[in-house]
Amino acid sequence: MEHYQLAGSGRSGTRPARRLLVCGALALAFFLLAARLDLAERLTHALGHQEHWQLDELALSLLLLVLALAGFAVRRGRQVALLLAQNRALTQRLLRAQEEERCALARELHDEVGQDCTAIRAAASYILRAREGDQANVQACAASIARSSEALHAMVRTMLRRLRPPVLDSLGLAPALQALCDSWAQQHGIACHFAPRAIPASLDDSTATAIYRLVQEGLTNVARHAGADRATVELRADAHGVLHLTIEDNGQGLCPDKTPADGFGMLGMRERVAGQRGHIRWISALGKGLRIEVAMPLAAGAA
Repeated sequence: MEHYQLAGSGRSGTRPARRLLVCGALALAFFLLAARLDLAERLTHALGHQEHWQLDELALSLLLLVLALAGFAVRRGRQVALLLAQNRALTQRLLRAQEEERCALARELHDEVGQDCTAIRAAASYILRAREGDQANVQACAASIARSSEALHAMVRTMLRRLRPPVLDSLGLAPALQALCDSWAQQHGIACHFAPRAIPASLDDSTATAIYRLVQEGLTNVARHAGADRATVELRADAHGVLHLTIEDNGQGLCPDKTPADGFGMLGMRERVAGQRGHIRWISALGKGLRIEVAMPLAAGAA
């Protein structure tokens, strides 16, 4: 795999050099042609007859326009390079998080599920070999199988909740967010108020999942970094088919030298919103809390 990446990088690195050579060759060819035909002198002579239109100033104006466009292109190139670097960092972080989650699930499957399956297999084998009159031990083995089965069921439910919140499918977005806010408040000891307003009864799955994960990540950041004692989550849909999400806390806010792109959590939120063709912004007042505002369009069927 590394060999192909290196080969691809080499080819992509030669393309800008080739383009520069082509541009240089074209510029040199144009210079030789202009020198042979005296284009500058002819252009100056032709524009001199149109002095009343001030066309002789056109060359300098066009030169200024080219310089301005070049500066704009350089600035936009730097912005694109920054976005690409952020996207690469986010991708690497997501891959690491995915691998860590897989390792955690693998450990739980090996330790917990394997242990319970071994206990069930041993109890079932004893029951199969039990003689008549050994009712007490058979009942004890059956009880052991029941306990192990309950432990397996609890483990599966926990894994399913980690992979996807089941309340999204069974209850819908608003009850799922209410349950999330209640459990988060109970776990962290921070008051959390959820205010849903005019939410469509049926949202497409991608929008509902994105909103749920945004609230989950926003509240996680409040618990880790804000130092707040109160948080508010508001979700509403307007008459123009736009879903508005607001996550606000009364904590310390963002540091003046920190931007939303500095943290992987915030970067992940921005990318998730962009994937839904939405917009996100952070409004921070030092010592007065942080307000996250998200706006994303509703699907045609949910509007």
